Amino acid sequence: MHPVPGNHWGAVVVALGLVRAQEVEVPMLCVLAELDAIKPDWQRHSLDRASEAAARAIRARYADVDARAGKALFWAYSYGHQ
Repeated sequence: MHPVPGNHWGAVVVALGLVRAQEVEVPMLCVLAELDAIKPDWQRHSLDRASEAAARAIRARYADVDARAGKALFWAYSYGHQ
């Protein structure tokens, strides 16, 4: 795992292979844009709770986002909203 979230295309290619990585690139970027667009109510939510809610919201929209991807979404969201 990388120390900070970001575009680690090489890691995606290693994990999925070039063809599959190219197939998922645009959908993955769309999911990340949706994640970034989720705006929590900071008066009601801590960073952890907001990150959990954001990851849950994405997982509810996309059935193929598994638990591992959900953890990555939590990490990306919480890092981006520190």
